Amino acid sequence: MDFTLTAAEQAAVRHIATRLRAGVPPTDDDVADELGDEARPLLQSLVDKGWLVVGEGRVLSLSTIARAVVSDEGDVGQSHR
Repeated sequence: MDFTLTAAEQAAVRHIATRLRAGVPPTDDDVADELGDEARPLLQSLVDKGWLVVGEGRVLSLSTIARAVVSDEGDVGQSHR
């Protein structure tokens, strides 16, 4: 897992984590609608880095390690840039 995230990737992880905590798991299309089409390459980067998992119906979730990082810090912090 790559812990080096850009500020934009951190924002995308925070957004997805918020949706998941609310019980509304987003698809990639949902995130692109909410954050703009520029989020699509960020999502792919986060999948490649091991932060996101794409499930059935293209529903996004945080990987096990990403959930632990977000849970431990309450957020994705600057230490992961």
